[in-house]
Amino acid sequence: MNIKTTLLSSAILVALTACGGSDNNDSPTPPQSAKFSLGVSDAPVSGLREVNVVFNSITLKQANGAEDITFATREADDETKPEMVNLLDYTGDDIFSLLDDEDVPAGEYSWIRADIINGDANDLTMTSHVVYEDGSIAPLVVKRKGNDGIGEIQLDGFTLNQTDNDFVLEFDLKKSLVDPQNSDEIFLKPRGVRLENLAESEDIEGTVSDALIANCETDNIALAAEDGSFGHAVYLYNSDVAEPLDIYEVTEDETPADAPLATANVVFDSDDNQYEFELAFITAGDYQLAYTCAAHIDDAEIQDEAFTLYQVKPVTVTAGDDLDVTFTVSQ
Repeated sequence: MNIKTTLLSSAILVALTACGGSDNNDSPTPPQSAKFSLGVSDAPVSGLREVNVVFNSITLKQANGAEDITFATREADDETKPEMVNLLDYTGDDIFSLLDDEDVPAGEYSWIRADIINGDANDLTMTSHVVYEDGSIAPLVVKRKGNDGIGEIQLDGFTLNQTDNDFVLEFDLKKSLVDPQNSDEIFLKPRGVRLENLAESEDIEGTVSDALIANCETDNIALAAEDGSFGHAVYLYNSDVAEPLDIYEVTEDETPADAPLATANVVFDSDDNQYEFELAFITAGDYQLAYTCAAHIDDAEIQDEAFTLYQVKPVTVTAGDDLDVTFTVSQ
């Protein structure tokens, strides 16, 4: 065979192959799959027996512009009913599962949205509501544009890997619950809700000594409630905050840099005979942790000038390890 003819035939074959001669190159690469689980938990607030949130659906927004992914959230024993969760039953690191090992594409997501059925005074048993210590009930409402009875809690930016992905919506009720004047409704504001990846978060647990609690109450006697009680809590701040303040807001959608990132009540454990606290789902990093006995005067919407932190200390959360902290008089 002529050498020129052989070279020409080879060149044509290569060109055909490069231009799609093989059907295999025309097939798009299928997206990698991931398993996605989502639970809810809360940091509680005083004065309430129940905080019942009715979840209608969970929607995931893919960053690549692909179609949104929506899961209806329904009761296990009655798929006609949306899932009602009393957040106060799942405090600290206790979690109620909304979604379990759902198949979704791996990759970047722009946001996650929980659609909430807002409280309706005409049907409080099937809509979101709170129950006070005295048994009275009030509708619980997540504000949004429009008036269709659905509230939205939308949180931005997360990644799903090609493995199991376990996330939690952490409701910090001190930051998110607002009791407005001249209204029969309680508002639930999304600013007090965090989305945390369980694989990347740890717990901060600890105790507050009896002596420190007594000293705080004595030094702040002017702040006592009408019945003489105090609100004992711990507040978590970024490490670079020069003057940590109370819970307050500038805009509804943003937590000020000097306001707490998370809070937890200090409660007496009769079994261990000590005052304890727990902050769950905290990512690794440097923080400031503060104890206060003035949490009862902390209005979630305004800065309270009388509010005071009694003891503040630097802490570091390390990946893979829970942190134990003790507040005592000797520090």
